[in-house]
Amino acid sequence: MNNWLSRTPQKCWAYSGLLIWAALSFMLLHKTSYGIDEGAAQALLLIWSITDNVVSPIFTLGFPDFRALFLAPVGFLWTGDVLPAKVATILIMSIATWAIHSWRLRHGESESALLATGLLLISPLLLEQIDTISVAVFLLFCFALGAWSDQIYRESTKAFGGMYFSQLFLCFVAVTLHPIGLAYPLALLWAWYKDPIDKKHQTYFFGGIGAAILIALILTLGWSHITWFVNPIKSLAGVLLGPAPDDEFGFFHWTAGIAMLVILLAVVWKQARNLWGDLLGRTLLLGLVIGLFAGDAIFGIVALTTCLYWGLPVLLNKSTNLQGGFWRQRGFVLVLTVFLATTCMISNKFRYLSLQTANLSPRDSLIKVLAEDSGLFLVDEQNQNQDAPAKKSLRVASQWPALTMLACRCDALPLPPEAKDSDALFAMLQGINYMIFDPRDLANNSLAHNLATMGVGRVETIVLQQGGVIVQVKPSIPEQAPGQTK
Repeated sequence: MNNWLSRTPQKCWAYSGLLIWAALSFMLLHKTSYGIDEGAAQALLLIWSITDNVVSPIFTLGFPDFRALFLAPVGFLWTGDVLPAKVATILIMSIATWAIHSWRLRHGESESALLATGLLLISPLLLEQIDTISVAVFLLFCFALGAWSDQIYRESTKAFGGMYFSQLFLCFVAVTLHPIGLAYPLALLWAWYKDPIDKKHQTYFFGGIGAAILIALILTLGWSHITWFVNPIKSLAGVLLGPAPDDEFGFFHWTAGIAMLVILLAVVWKQARNLWGDLLGRTLLLGLVIGLFAGDAIFGIVALTTCLYWGLPVLLNKSTNLQGGFWRQRGFVLVLTVFLATTCMISNKFRYLSLQTANLSPRDSLIKVLAEDSGLFLVDEQNQNQDAPAKKSLRVASQWPALTMLACRCDALPLPPEAKDSDALFAMLQGINYMIFDPRDLANNSLAHNLATMGVGRVETIVLQQGGVIVQVKPSIPEQAPGQTK
């Protein structure tokens, strides 16, 4: 038995570990269409529309980010099913962690890389990002592959080779995903500015990276799904305790978030030189700076990756004294690792229990009401007494149009633009049956005010929940000419 274990290659053990993690992670995922990211929903709907040759209003939502490229294979093979896309996200995350671990192993950090990879994979925030098919997974994938591509290109020194275009493509993809994606092309530009192979290669990369960034920004027209200036403490607290709504963000979340911020600042201060001297580390460091302006969960994942892969070496590389007792023999690292792993597993346990009770976020609960009751809302009055009532087509103006379209299987459009008064807004709503949005969102202040001041008989609030409202738009009755009878 011992001989068989010793002859088993280390890669086989690593593959087995990732396979077990993937199976356990699958148990912690929602198995419904609710809860995924708005951008991911748009990407999936675009793929499904192309696969089935269906004319869809999804094309009116603009150019999607390049999650559509990663999800295209499962989208073509399993049209209409969200679960294969989540499985593909697990696979991409496995590849990303493998690449990051191998990168740190190449730089002599075998022990810390192994611990960091294990703690990263069980983080509640990372599992939440996989469940929502968030851009965090794809960004880590681009960052890791980008570092390896640069290393391979420099070793080959072949101009305009495959690795050259691979790096430009990764720059393009990363920028379309999130503002933090700018970190990779900026880190690559600095690398070729300070350490070029020769002047010719440097010019090629300056021109290619600049063009990739410019094209990506033009196609995406910014990042429409990004909420700017979010409190970063919330995302840092989610690293250990998982994401929490504002009304549930209490003392323990603040404590965990502030503690993570202190650890992050300490790691950056201690490892600033090593971070900046490494292409992957420089990318993460620039990502932290850019992410401060967003402060969302993507920032939390980048902060967690930085703390684990560059923070643990600070503790493990200290000299140990075998005669100095528990604390001098890396006892603190052991206690810290057990504490972090236990905290993450407890948070994951609560997540699993929440899945058993089919708990949804306030936003998804609101969309679920519309998805399950939309057929009851729109029954043709002329045929309501027949055995099979004919139903009108449902058209919804939504704050989350892709998610609404995915859940309701109906035509969904973005909310109307800001109108000067209620009459102008009602004119924009012709052909819309329902509106679904969050009136507490500052971006919807004008819309909520115009609806509140709209005349009687034009709109009616039919659902009011924590996540928002569903408003029915009454069909307008054309005015009759004087003397004309009905």
